[in-house]
Amino acid sequence: MLSTPVEDRIERDARRAGPISDALAMRILARRLPKAELHMHFLGSIRPSFPFASNHPRSAVADYVNMDGFFSGLREVAAALLSPDMFEAATLRVLENAMNCGCRHVEMFCTPGEVSRSPVPLADALKAMGRAFDQMKRHVDLTGGLILETDRADDPRAGIDMVHDAMKARDAGVPVIGIGNDGAFIHPVLAYAPAFELAKKNGFHTTCHICTPQDVLDGLQMPLDRVDHAYDLKGRPDLIEKYKAAGLSVTSCITCCCFMGPGHFKQPSDHPADEIRRSGILTCLGTDDPAFFQTDLTQEYFLAQQTYGWTRQDMLDMAMASLEMAWIDSDDRERRLAEWRAEGAGTLADPRTSKGPVH
Repeated sequence: MLSTPVEDRIERDARRAGPISDALAMRILARRLPKAELHMHFLGSIRPSFPFASNHPRSAVADYVNMDGFFSGLREVAAALLSPDMFEAATLRVLENAMNCGCRHVEMFCTPGEVSRSPVPLADALKAMGRAFDQMKRHVDLTGGLILETDRADDPRAGIDMVHDAMKARDAGVPVIGIGNDGAFIHPVLAYAPAFELAKKNGFHTTCHICTPQDVLDGLQMPLDRVDHAYDLKGRPDLIEKYKAAGLSVTSCITCCCFMGPGHFKQPSDHPADEIRRSGILTCLGTDDPAFFQTDLTQEYFLAQQTYGWTRQDMLDMAMASLEMAWIDSDDRERRLAEWRAEGAGTLADPRTSKGPVH
């Protein structure tokens, strides 16, 4: 027996009614929530799909073998960026990928010692990257900038030179907003304290990769605004309290740690991101080198939700923490935070929209 038009309409309406499943909602929230990416390295974020020259380093990006091979791969990527236009295009790709994961603000690490493997002079490379940030700000209102990093494999005195390079780039209009530190753990992190002091004196924000038990102690003696990784805070409530008292926030990269240290991080739950969050320290999720670690910020949020059993509100709180940690120095910082908070809260009941439940 054929149904009537009225019965067909009732059936269609019934199929369209009701909320989406919680499992799907969590996946959408992981992508859609407004958030900041504060721990992402430029060279390690360039995907194999980028149109490199014929001597492309796609295999270096696609296959992780060990830490030495990883750093070698970053240098191969730099060597394949042959012109300022390629730096600009690669930066645009990286920023677009981040924005497609919900990012409203991106702070991207750039290590001059690695970028120098390119035939493009550092000053020209930084200007090209700055142009990409300017385009994204102008067209889609993405805020952020670059964090130049000293390399712990280099002479600590080179850190002073790098801060001067950052000052010159900033004077040339490049959005260099901070100074950081990364690389193989050759020199103690405290050896770079003079560079960070110079950076603070000249108006830069500061952060530092804290990757060993000694680093966690030394970080408290450094002139830092926040720290990266600091996973050795795990199970150390005494140190966590000291970091909290110092006002230090922490960026956490779960997939990166499981990739590079599976002997320590046997599963994602071994990472202390949630322990740090519950302690009251501001912390956020980052991707580190997402092209090398086969991830993006959406995946990091969903992985954390599945690992720690986060609620929708927990997801929103984590996203908002990333924006509150961001180095947004403009006069409209509070307006932006309020708008992002309202947008995120509007998606909790039904992540398909930020304008209230779907009817």
